[in-house]
Amino acid sequence: MRMTLNEAFARAVAADRRGDRRAARAIYDSILAAVPEHPGALLGIARHLRSQRAWDDARAMLGRAMQSASAMGLPREELWVELGGIELETHNLAAARDACEAALRDRPQFVPALLGAGDVSLAQGDLVAAENRFRAALAEGEDRARPWVGLAQALAGRRRFDEATFALGRAMALAPSDRGTRSAAAWIALEMKDWNGAEAHCRAGLAVAPGDATLLGLLGRALKSRGAYSAARRAFEDAVAADPDDVPGRLGLSAVLLDIGNADAARECLEPLLAKGAATAEVFANLGLAWLARDDYEKAAGMFARAVDAKPGFTPALASLVSTRQYLCDWEGLDGLVSHLTATLDEPDADRRLSPFVALALPVSAAQQLAVARRWSSEMLPVPAAPAIVSARGDRMRIGYLSSDFRDHPTGRLMVGLFEAHDRRKVEVFGYSYGRASESPLRRRIATAFDHWRDLGSMSDPQIAEAIRADRIDVLIDRKGHTRGGRLAALAERPASVQLHYMSFPGTLGYDAIDGLIADDIVVPPGDDRFYHERVFRLPRCYFVTDGARDLPDRVPRADHGLPDDAIVLSSLNQTYKITREVFLIWIDALRAQPRAVLWLYAEHARVQANLCEQAARHGVAADRLVFAASVPQDAHIARLRCADLSLDTLPYGSHTTGVDALWAGVPMLTCRGATFAGRVGESLLVAAGLPDLVTTDLDGYRGRLHELVADPGRLREYAMHLDQGRRTLPLWDTPAFAADFERLLERAYDEVTSSR
Repeated sequence: MRMTLNEAFARAVAADRRGDRRAARAIYDSILAAVPEHPGALLGIARHLRSQRAWDDARAMLGRAMQSASAMGLPREELWVELGGIELETHNLAAARDACEAALRDRPQFVPALLGAGDVSLAQGDLVAAENRFRAALAEGEDRARPWVGLAQALAGRRRFDEATFALGRAMALAPSDRGTRSAAAWIALEMKDWNGAEAHCRAGLAVAPGDATLLGLLGRALKSRGAYSAARRAFEDAVAADPDDVPGRLGLSAVLLDIGNADAARECLEPLLAKGAATAEVFANLGLAWLARDDYEKAAGMFARAVDAKPGFTPALASLVSTRQYLCDWEGLDGLVSHLTATLDEPDADRRLSPFVALALPVSAAQQLAVARRWSSEMLPVPAAPAIVSARGDRMRIGYLSSDFRDHPTGRLMVGLFEAHDRRKVEVFGYSYGRASESPLRRRIATAFDHWRDLGSMSDPQIAEAIRADRIDVLIDRKGHTRGGRLAALAERPASVQLHYMSFPGTLGYDAIDGLIADDIVVPPGDDRFYHERVFRLPRCYFVTDGARDLPDRVPRADHGLPDDAIVLSSLNQTYKITREVFLIWIDALRAQPRAVLWLYAEHARVQANLCEQAARHGVAADRLVFAASVPQDAHIARLRCADLSLDTLPYGSHTTGVDALWAGVPMLTCRGATFAGRVGESLLVAAGLPDLVTTDLDGYRGRLHELVADPGRLREYAMHLDQGRRTLPLWDTPAFAADFERLLERAYDEVTSSR
């Protein structure tokens, strides 16, 4: 008995539903043999092709089905929804939106079209529209899990977590084993910073759908958020293996590779998406970070610009573009980008991920820096545990220092003297190092300086917290903050009784896991505490630690560094992102006034040199009066610094380690008091070095003082003699006295913080 066409089509659909695609395809083919443009059969084959990622063939099938359905006067909403799904999966969001809207024009309350439109709105970040679409779908019946899942995601994206949790609960009750439900649950847990919950949902979903790329990618995100980089990398690699075209999987893998310092692999992971035209703003941004890690600032800037073009409201990419352009001293049009970036602070719905470190070099107020830090911490870091109730400490305070830079690095060079000078009758000192081991005499000296040395290597954040907790630390001092490589998430569990931040990040961290910030009266003047999220604890002298026992290499000939013997050498060997056009033109003005002066800058990058020379020439100073220094080992750097006559500070982010090095080398520094912590360190250093008259209060004063100094080389020599004669006696270099002050501050901080709980 022969089947009718309708019976054959019904059998094909049934075969599809039970997963027997071979049988379904055979029936579809037989239908097309009888009716070559049968819309239903063409739709069924298009769905098969979509599952095989044969996107163009699937589109072609749907095109034929559309024409046939129109000719026959048949409904097309299912065809439009299928096309919308294909466009969404291939990241053609505008086309996906148009297809779903076309379906809704044909049938306004068609639930699959409402769901598709909701999914597109989620992908576009239009959470209000997504919520409306999913609620409209629920109005047609609340017995389906998918609209509850979509609604939960839209609500979580808008930070309405209580409502999102309710919607997710309805979805879980309807389809607890569905991988889409589990994926949404994991994503929402990530948004709520519940890393453990996200991992649990992912593993439950993978038990039902092993190898699901979406679940594997979300698992990678959960593991990465906990600092478990090796496990996260494996999860992301599995996601990419399961779906080589999966953009979130490749993005996650590239982010982990960047975190562990493998920038080339990160770039290789993302470049196939460029080749396929599937690059998103996030892909361009991560490619920019990969090029930045290779010191290719021009390519990095190009990628960040493409990210901003693709997604103008993508704050991390805009911040990276601004920072990279600052490094290149590429100032044309930069003010507009900076204004766009800082305007996000006044936009309630703006992307809140403006890097606090980038903000240090922006012309913003202390109040704005506080807002930046709080927004970043609330977006990027886990919610801290409640402070523990602590018992009385022992006779010897147990102090811990946490850093990835206990090596031949400014942190190590500056702090090793403090570690050695601690009074072991009063304190017991623990060193927690989680950076990559880099053996050197300085690293061995640092490790030896601690009573207890913990090399935490590649531990996850919970493992780092557990190691600290096991040592019963009274005061833990974080030495990274919001700088690259920081592990503030490890402190969210509050492994120490009191947790302070010191020196690496010159500003507020805006994070509840940090109880206090160590400063002095200059970098945080009395009355400015309201601009700091933490309690401010002030040292009685310069807050910046130094090692008064460090070596002083012999002076080298100026000719070794391309400097004229008879010149007045003005130096600013800071990173170039700290140099602003306004300050640079003040320096150029001084060169015009004093023909014997040259400007010595630290700039290895050819484009940076070209940009600075062009600016100088544009303002009447020949390019050969700018001399560029390259990177050299620390001893050679101090030796060459001794060739300078005057070091020039920068604003709004001033000289820190660079200033200490210059003063140690006997080179006076001219500074201008800034509006924020990062711009006041120079003043603190100079006061502790006995040179307060080299501090100006505004840039007009800075300009005038610079002109006075370049016209009076004898005065510069007097300053240099003062530094040379006071190297062993000035407060800036008195490490034992600093250590005693530091211990008294830690005792006070412990008492004040713990007594307030």
